[in-house]
Amino acid sequence: MAEPGAILESQESSVKTSDRKPLSKFVLASYAAPATPLALAGLPIAVYLPVIYADSDGFGLSLTVVAVLITLSRFTDVITDPVIGFISDRLRTRWGRRKPFILLGTPIYAAGMWLLFITPDGFEDVTFLSWTFSGGYPWMFCMMSLLYLGSTIKDLPYSAWGAELSQNYHERTLIMSWRESFTVGGSLISAFIPAVILLFGYTKPTDAVYVLVTGMCILMPVLVTNALINVPEFPVVERTTKRIPLIAGLKVVIKNRPYIFLIIIFAFSSIGSAMTNSLSFFFVKHVLVAGDLYGLYLAPYFVCQLAAIPLWFKLSRKIGKHRATMCAIGWYALWSCFIPLIAIAPAEWFTAFRIPLLLDFLPHETHQSIVEYFDGIETGKFLFFIIIMCLKGSAIGALSALPSAMAADVIDLDTATTGEQRAGAYFSIWSMVRKAAYAVGVTIGLSLAVYFGFDSLADPLSTTNTAFTLFMVACIYSVFPALFQFIGMPLLWIYPLTEEKVKEVQAEIERKKNSARL
Repeated sequence: MAEPGAILESQESSVKTSDRKPLSKFVLASYAAPATPLALAGLPIAVYLPVIYADSDGFGLSLTVVAVLITLSRFTDVITDPVIGFISDRLRTRWGRRKPFILLGTPIYAAGMWLLFITPDGFEDVTFLSWTFSGGYPWMFCMMSLLYLGSTIKDLPYSAWGAELSQNYHERTLIMSWRESFTVGGSLISAFIPAVILLFGYTKPTDAVYVLVTGMCILMPVLVTNALINVPEFPVVERTTKRIPLIAGLKVVIKNRPYIFLIIIFAFSSIGSAMTNSLSFFFVKHVLVAGDLYGLYLAPYFVCQLAAIPLWFKLSRKIGKHRATMCAIGWYALWSCFIPLIAIAPAEWFTAFRIPLLLDFLPHETHQSIVEYFDGIETGKFLFFIIIMCLKGSAIGALSALPSAMAADVIDLDTATTGEQRAGAYFSIWSMVRKAAYAVGVTIGLSLAVYFGFDSLADPLSTTNTAFTLFMVACIYSVFPALFQFIGMPLLWIYPLTEEKVKEVQAEIERKKNSARL
């Protein structure tokens, strides 16, 4: 993984704080490091879950039912997310109010992850109320519910903890950039693992998932423990001792206009991302007919995400976080439009991009082995697709890090209004919306593909999927998600919380805190 300290060094020098010293690189890295194993888990959940349960190389379950179960498993978050956020804001222990939840949620999350993906060799049919169905359906639903419960307990306090590490507008972006760097670094590792094991003959998604989940279960406890020990959780300083009840607190959150803007923007963005991720493998396998090379596509895609983060950070300092997010959406949408064209264009257009042709300079024996390895695969389209996806992927880091940093700024408005520091409540709603939107996106993406006749169990080389069906899969994979991203553009244009406004709010909070101390 690239060294975030080197990538973000120029950013850190420009950070100024008011009453706290700037966070050291070690503290920033310790806080951000748990995002790496989380990203190792993110690829199986986002990309491989539908493949493991609904592909011909997996359990062969119904793609539509799998999509519905993913959505239903998120319904519990409507209750658990606000409750965990509310309790986390009010908990007072000698270890802080965020760290105990992270310690509790980590093993629950790891257990759910292991049981969801490292499944039995097969599922027998079960009968319930005269209805016979595969045992894979209830197993998948229960393990997803366990996984998401652990995620709620662990991730909400973790996000709130990061928002409370600094009161500085730009240092918050720095914290999120470090976390995003470790996230993309973990995604990069998870992307290279399928490519590496491909060299040893392990081409099935189940092989890659086993390595990824095992790595996550080993790394996560180590890095979380390091963060709990070495990252400070600053004492809570509130100007009021009166507690706002849960329902009343949620009403205050709803009245926070910039936060509602962010929630709407982020919800539609998550729907679009879920549609892309859920169809990613199916697009490469059935449209590009290059399923065995899927791991080779992921690695450069995440490299570009990581490399572009400092550029988006610099842009946000010049034009503001919301304007930079608008630019990222536009860049993302631009390159998304090319993907359906790749799907319908004749293979002859991409002759210059064929991998054996580009590597013709290699020794004859080496080149011949490459020709044999890629025999039957249209590598011209595949390589051109990778180039387009790298350009598109360079915006993904911004679409994740910048809204998170904006959410931390928005919480200051609540602190100025209520006198309480309630990052947990805000991030609980943020997480609940993200999870629900993502589940809806998976359902929309997979259901639309099935609606247009897509059969995930078809043989790509002698497919029963029509050309129109495959074209629509390409559109659902790329163009439709870009349209969802664009929904947030008008709200970003009128977004009211500029850098100057944030500084005014923070100054008001400091003034009231000082008055309370006196």
